[in-house]
Amino acid sequence: MAQETEYQFGVRWSVNGLASSIDIQDIMLNFSGTPSDLDTRLPVSQYIKNGKNTVKLYTWPLEYEADHELRVSLLYWEPGQNPNTEASTAFEVVMMPGVEDAKPEIVSTDPDAPLQPLQNDIRFSRYEDNDTLEVNFNNRQPMPTWCWEEGDVLRDNDATRDSLTREYRRLHALFAAGDNDALLAAASTRTQELALASGTPEEYVRDRFSYNLYFDNPDLYQLDDLPEDPMKLNLGADNRVAWLTTKGVSEPIRFNNVLKEGRSSYVSLYFIRRDGQWEICR
Repeated sequence: MAQETEYQFGVRWSVNGLASSIDIQDIMLNFSGTPSDLDTRLPVSQYIKNGKNTVKLYTWPLEYEADHELRVSLLYWEPGQNPNTEASTAFEVVMMPGVEDAKPEIVSTDPDAPLQPLQNDIRFSRYEDNDTLEVNFNNRQPMPTWCWEEGDVLRDNDATRDSLTREYRRLHALFAAGDNDALLAAASTRTQELALASGTPEEYVRDRFSYNLYFDNPDLYQLDDLPEDPMKLNLGADNRVAWLTTKGVSEPIRFNNVLKEGRSSYVSLYFIRRDGQWEICR
């Protein structure tokens, strides 16, 4: 890792009446499995590296209407500014997938922004399972080297899945024991890097990720069992980041809401493997 950065970064995306999900460096940021109208933004400094970066917005309709629209913007702001009201738009890409022969269009660009679109490397692709708006861009601002760039390159095989499953079971036992301190210690790399990316104290980040809300309210939140069946291994960031899912994109560690049947809070964990050990990176 390196010095604090000059600007902080975010991504904003919108869809109208479509199911969607968005990744950065092939790491999932958000998933909305039902058709809906979304206009959402998230901070992503902790996912931006030097040079080329990639954001992918996925959709999977039965068919598109002429007014269906996908928008992806990269944002930047100075530390201390409010990203919801004071962020500047580095560039914005729009795609109208229901219009015949339509292609993604860069509708605005700030030439002075540290993030610049790679104009010949933005595409909309149709696949059997989903469609993908892929937006590649260049970052001109020096950034730290993040943990997800430094992990071992992982193989997509049963051995990797089974090894990671054992780590999930170890962490699940800590959740079952209500050991908040041990869980936060296991995520110390995440805490350090999110503090650096956001310009906030590590203690604030630790408090944000505290699980005591669940542990202090056992009448409201109940830890679910881990599945016995093999889970799905997912890889991102050039196969340096791994996580497991059950049905669809559901994370395996979750707290069920006792008072609201079918409502659960999922614990999102993204791992790297370094020096022979699994490590929570995001």
